[in-house]
Amino acid sequence: MKHTVIIGGGFAGVNLARELARSADHRITLIDKNNYNFFPPLIYQVAAGFMSPSDISYPFRKLFNRRPNARFRQGEVRRIDSAECRVYLQHGGSVDYDLLVIATGTRPNFFGNQEIERHAYAMKTLGDALAIRNNILARLEAACALPPAERAPYLHFVVAGGGASGVELTGIFAEMRRDIFNKDYPELQGEHSRLTLVTADPVLLPPMSASAQRYTAAELHRLGADVICNDRVTGYDGHTVRLESGRSIAAKSLIWTAGVTARRTDGIPDECYTRGNRLRTDRQLRVIGLDNVYALGDCALVEGDSAYPNGHPQLGQVAKAQGLYLARALIRGGGEAFAYKHQGDMAIIGRLSAVADFPGGRSSHGILTWAVWVAVHILALVTFRNRLAAAYNWGIAFLTRNQTLRMIIRPTPPADAQNGRDG
Repeated sequence: MKHTVIIGGGFAGVNLARELARSADHRITLIDKNNYNFFPPLIYQVAAGFMSPSDISYPFRKLFNRRPNARFRQGEVRRIDSAECRVYLQHGGSVDYDLLVIATGTRPNFFGNQEIERHAYAMKTLGDALAIRNNILARLEAACALPPAERAPYLHFVVAGGGASGVELTGIFAEMRRDIFNKDYPELQGEHSRLTLVTADPVLLPPMSASAQRYTAAELHRLGADVICNDRVTGYDGHTVRLESGRSIAAKSLIWTAGVTARRTDGIPDECYTRGNRLRTDRQLRVIGLDNVYALGDCALVEGDSAYPNGHPQLGQVAKAQGLYLARALIRGGGEAFAYKHQGDMAIIGRLSAVADFPGGRSSHGILTWAVWVAVHILALVTFRNRLAAAYNWGIAFLTRNQTLRMIIRPTPPADAQNGRDG
């Protein structure tokens, strides 16, 4: 029985593990720094307090507890020894493999700007989403205690990045400002809170059609958000956002969605990587230059596909398709080259407002598109329980224009506790 080790439990890793676990000929160990899978497209809902973290996450051990040939190991990979077929973990221990699959996804890319990295909030993980939620609520509480003349920086929220994450976060914050702030914070009635989205691109949602871009800009304008295009955030000290144009914005909150990059792992030769630290793979998803090592999802760049000469887009639908493809190929003992069929792009802007581009050049926007977006994202959640919880919370938010999840919750571990272990 071959032992397949999968590093990373995102779209690619979890779909590979679940499908491969159906085969009695394969033994699987999934390694992840978290003990749960989560659904990245909806973390902005957690950041805004409209969904609970448990709505979009599920424990790996619960996911695999009916699969005797699947195991989970929590940890971060320190080094890979491809000659010895062994993975070394950060806090000791190692795992041997017959086949290794790297599906580690990406992390925020601050483009070497350490000042922004220190002071801005990223939005890539559930932990990031909770940190954003805590920060937004804490800034509002702080503003309530200040004289009106000192409140403006606490009530100005800046989002960097005009892709789907930045647009969706800006849209939901704009609706919070419109529907919730005056109700929950009567001390701030009459105050003019501000919301600014900054992008270095000339348009919002660059991969999408011109009609989707125009509709998105118009909707954010209708919601009262300021949009700055063709300008780049170059600095942030926790108080002032500085732009490439020389403009500055006084704000206590900057949320960074302006780029991602893959991670490099010790033991993998430099020549295996390409731009964005993505691993070079062939059409069978094998890492070029290494034996018995595969790469999937956002951390991989498939070479040789004429339809995608610059690699596939870093999207969840690509990662899921690659995970399912590799599972079936390993079970069969080989297979045709991976071929990806793009299903389209979608982004939600606000209540009853979304955009979509479909294969064949078709585009849509408005209420029906919003309904399709909601249905697609509910059905994409990993378990029925997640789908039910998400549908319930969205239903409450839709009917009441409100939610009750706006709580500042910070963990307070003992001083000597580190990484879940007592010192």
